[in-house]
Amino acid sequence: MKSTPLLVLTVIAAAATLVGTACSRSEPTPSVVAETVSNHGSVRVEWETDFPDAIKRAQSEGKPVLVNFYADWCVWCKRLDSTTLRDAKVAALLSDRFIPVQLDVDGDGRELSNEYHVDGLPTVLILDPSGREIGRIPGYMAPTGFLERVEGFLHQS
Repeated sequence: MKSTPLLVLTVIAAAATLVGTACSRSEPTPSVVAETVSNHGSVRVEWETDFPDAIKRAQSEGKPVLVNFYADWCVWCKRLDSTTLRDAKVAALLSDRFIPVQLDVDGDGRELSNEYHVDGLPTVLILDPSGREIGRIPGYMAPTGFLERVEGFLHQS
């Protein structure tokens, strides 16, 4: 049987598709639709980096604390930072209603991440002004779902 160039190309294309599909299954990817980011506006979150100072500020302002535990090597932490936490609606909520804190688990946040039993990254904790955990978002979450979860935790506090 004589093979034609078209048949050879079809087989190569099918093999490449199978290999590409198998490789992409090793890490789940969020839905592209859920990645919609509302960047209309210039809201920027001013992150605290000192947890005791953030707790003092939360107590004086009567606000809950939102702690974002991350690591520089964490791909999903970078994704959370570049999409969800930069979303205009999310940033406005964090700036207005919370004392936002970012802590690197390989640095200043190591001890606190152990204290709060942070098992994976990214992990976002919602704490009352005394430091008691109200809620937790383990892993990456797109802006819309993140906003809904955080607003739900606000109603619990």
